[in-house]
Amino acid sequence: MNPPEKMALDGLYWNEQNNGELSLKSNKKYSKILARSTLYNEYSHIIKINEKLNRSIVSNQANKNIPFYRWLKYKEAFSCDLVEFVLNRFKPSGISNPKVLDPFTGMGTTLTSALKAGWCATGIEILPLGTASIQARLIAQTVNLKEFEKQLNKLKNCKFSKSSSCNYHFPHIRITEKAFPKETETAISIYQDLISNIKDRKVRYLFRFACLSVLEEVSFTRKDGQYLRWDSRSERSLKSKFNKGFIPDFKTAIIKKLIIMFEDIKHRSEWKISSQIELIEGSCLRELPKLKDCQFHLVLTSPPYCNRYDYTRTYALELAFLGCDDDDIKNLRQDLLSCTVENKTKRNILALEYASQNRRDFYEAVVDAFEKQEAVQEVLKILYKLRDEGQLNNNNIPQMIENYLFEMSFVIHELARVLTVGGHIVMVNDNVQYNGEEVPIDLILSDFAKSAGLSVDNIWVLPKGKGNSSQQMGTHGRNEIRKCVYIWSKKKNARNK
Repeated sequence: MNPPEKMALDGLYWNEQNNGELSLKSNKKYSKILARSTLYNEYSHIIKINEKLNRSIVSNQANKNIPFYRWLKYKEAFSCDLVEFVLNRFKPSGISNPKVLDPFTGMGTTLTSALKAGWCATGIEILPLGTASIQARLIAQTVNLKEFEKQLNKLKNCKFSKSSSCNYHFPHIRITEKAFPKETETAISIYQDLISNIKDRKVRYLFRFACLSVLEEVSFTRKDGQYLRWDSRSERSLKSKFNKGFIPDFKTAIIKKLIIMFEDIKHRSEWKISSQIELIEGSCLRELPKLKDCQFHLVLTSPPYCNRYDYTRTYALELAFLGCDDDDIKNLRQDLLSCTVENKTKRNILALEYASQNRRDFYEAVVDAFEKQEAVQEVLKILYKLRDEGQLNNNNIPQMIENYLFEMSFVIHELARVLTVGGHIVMVNDNVQYNGEEVPIDLILSDFAKSAGLSVDNIWVLPKGKGNSSQQMGTHGRNEIRKCVYIWSKKKNARNK
């Protein structure tokens, strides 16, 4: 391994005279990261830069121009190129239809790419947006192409003028009010009324999905991680100076989207997949315990990152369109894996659920692994102290990190249980930093995997990491945060808890 000159943990440098191990500056500032430096030294020999990986491949960027995957903008997905790379590398020999699991399915890239490659695919997804996208992809395989084209041509000739007889009204929730120009909202209503008359159920579904896919484009909003960013032209943004640029009219946007979909469907034979996807709707924290032991040869996934991104806010337009009201959004936010400052602890919920399954021993073993992980306790102690000193920009950050790692410990132990002997887990994730304190997610989760009986084979690092925020950079200096792909496996002598 050729280590970078400076590692992500501030103050840790490679000591070439000390067998390549990390040395710690003899300064009180750095003594507080002893547990994290010890953990790094334990896994440093498997932390390797993988030149075949880049941010485009491990994100949705590489899918932008790929048929079917380009229908819906979903930045949190990884690319089908990454899925194909992993499937080829970790396909078990001598098994005709190996099984892959993605417990954070998202738009279904793992599932659809795996089916195309001859795998059996199972996914768990809690966001209605994800299940809608997967359903659209499967429907596209069998939809009547002539009927789709007929309805598209008919729509091109329709006038999206103001009508007082619209039956459809966009089902706004509190945080989406005034998201569209008035003429756009009228056009959406007219469109929904028009497609409600399409008798072919599959064509109707895809036309509705097309509308879902252009909502952000025709709105005054832009997804910005933790929230929706509002254009200054919106009545809602009185103080905003943000301008998202040209906003197309709805008819132009929807026709363009439907043409793209039509072109992709015309060539579906080149992207043929079976419809044999097992998609489980719900939280993986609740659904993973229901799966049988040792049934999946590969787990390929990317959980939400511990970065305060709130999916229920950034995808509020799409969720409202799909019928989620304000209460649904609040409940969904709490059911999601804890990655926002508004998430409450799920400890009592998990304790009760495992007790009801007569798996109290499993629960206690996972809690024990979490509480004995010294790097976790170190960073939490520091962040709670910073909170008490008023140095954090949000007092719930330590609780969010604690909840996230606690829940991910359960996810990893359950994945170890359902993985076959000889199987692999491949997980994409980012490290995070708050107030200058790095949380080495890659090392902590890998240590949870080790406690679950898995072998930690590799931590692949992207050649270029992710920089800390401009706000943190100004205070703490530039610190490149590792973006990684973890490779864990289940050996023959692995224990099952």
